[in-house]
Amino acid sequence: QRWRPFCLRFEGLVEDFNFGTLLRLDSRREYSEENTIFATRIQFFAIEIARNREGCNDHVYNSSRQPAGQQEKSG
Repeated sequence: QRWRPFCLRFEGLVEDFNFGTLLRLDSRREYSEENTIFATRIQFFAIEIARNREGCNDHVYNSSRQPAGQQEKSG
């Protein structure tokens, strides 16, 4: 109910705004049954934009910019 008014603002602006997609609960972890929920596309966009602004996805960018063989190993 809380997301509905927000989502409806994008009707006609974002293609397939209300289609379903998978969303990681914890952006530092991989997609898994425990770390994934079903959300609408516009919810996914909103959450990922907020995560990017807060630097939550910086580890993905930084690890891809390191020379081969020097990337951090997750574990």
